[in-house]
Amino acid sequence: MTINNYVNNYTAINEQNLAEDLVIESIQFSGMDMKYLPRTDVDVDYLYSEDLSQAFNESYIIEMYLINVEGFGGGDLFSGFGLEINDTATFTVSKRRFTEETDAVRPKEGDLLYMPMTESLLEIKYVEPESPFYQHGKTYVWELKCELYQYNNEEISTGDFDIDQLSAELNDLELDDPVAINDEVEAEADELLVFDPLNPFGER
Repeated sequence: MTINNYVNNYTAINEQNLAEDLVIESIQFSGMDMKYLPRTDVDVDYLYSEDLSQAFNESYIIEMYLINVEGFGGGDLFSGFGLEINDTATFTVSKRRFTEETDAVRPKEGDLLYMPMTESLLEIKYVEPESPFYQHGKTYVWELKCELYQYNNEEISTGDFDIDQLSAELNDLELDDPVAINDEVEAEADELLVFDPLNPFGER
């Protein structure tokens, strides 16, 4: 037996629009205002497909719903490189509202979120486009899986006082951390090592 040709929820545009309106209303009712910071590529290494220098120069206010309402998940652990902070959070944002409030088509991995409630920055690690899975034949939200942002001297200058102030504080902490200052180590390494394709392990 096939589906009822007279009642097909997966092609009912009016029902899809109603469901989307209800999703947006529920996020605005139970969510929180977040600030979305799109990443700008500055110095892309196309050989390794990575950006050696990133910048965040814009911010947009958009309502989102925090799924794990008990706070940050994950946890802290010791690894071979010291203490790793793996605090995580998952947010839901309306696709329609996202495109209305930002200049982006979709949130991207590597973009940042500023959470005013905790005064912290979160990095988007994964964007799930199909959760819930095609309710009435359409998806209405992005699900953003985030981790607490690990500052690495990126340029953050959005014009938003709270975000730029936090960036300045993170930068001061970076400068005060002797482990984070690699100039002396790199200068000494440059004196000892030289790259020679015929002798890659050679020394000066």
